[in-house]
Amino acid sequence: MKKFKLFMFALAVIFGIQLAALPTNASASTSTTTTPKALRGTWFEYRGQGKLNIIKITKHSFTTNGKTYSPSRKGDRKLQVSKWGSWYLFNKSKSAKKDLGQYKTTKKLIHGSYKKVLVKYHGIGSYHVFPSHKYQHKYSYKVLN
Repeated sequence: MKKFKLFMFALAVIFGIQLAALPTNASASTSTTTTPKALRGTWFEYRGQGKLNIIKITKHSFTTNGKTYSPSRKGDRKLQVSKWGSWYLFNKSKSAKKDLGQYKTTKKLIHGSYKKVLVKYHGIGSYHVFPSHKYQHKYSYKVLN
């Protein structure tokens, strides 16, 4: 158990260093309005008491909490997608007031088999996991306590 905690701490430190190197704003040359195929679909996060957070990603739109962001919208709702390593950043720029976060897909063990999930990085060491099916279990986790 002690080795596992040490490994997780080392992983968090490495990830923290990488986040410190994250660009504060994505330039227009690196941003696009098309979402990657790997992220497209409808993703669900169980919040408890039968409630779900739902993210729907299509080729040219990103919908979360009932708000849709797309390239045809104006102001805060205009969609911008940029890539940093294996993470995709939505609306991360100097001009965008609403940063939608950093996302990537990976596999996670759910009900005895590995399923494709969407992972959202939220704060230092906190990850929200969105499976593509509705599960009555919260798979989000924190690396640091």
